[in-house]
Amino acid sequence: MHGIHIAGDLIAKAREQGKVKKAFIELGEIANITKTDLANQMKNLADFEFEITEKKALVKCICGYEGPPEILERQHDIVLFECPVCKIEPAVIEGDKIILKSVEVE
Repeated sequence: MHGIHIAGDLIAKAREQGKVKKAFIELGEIANITKTDLANQMKNLADFEFEITEKKALVKCICGYEGPPEILERQHDIVLFECPVCKIEPAVIEGDKIILKSVEVE
């Protein structure tokens, strides 16, 4: 159900631009859906082509570390991650969003 809402929102946003030929989506590495799940939902709901690119996550920790997080677990709609240096939860700089980057219209 979660993936249906995400895909539906992306499709609605794309259609605001006109008759959609293709949508370009950026999926953060630690977003709350996997690329496979999002692609499957988009295939089921969209009547246009789409391309999903993944954006690597970047975090900053109070210990001074800045870089990719250590991903511990990925569940249905949550990703657990930590600082690879001190093992606490760092602040996310990027890579946690799902963004409609651009749309090709007829």
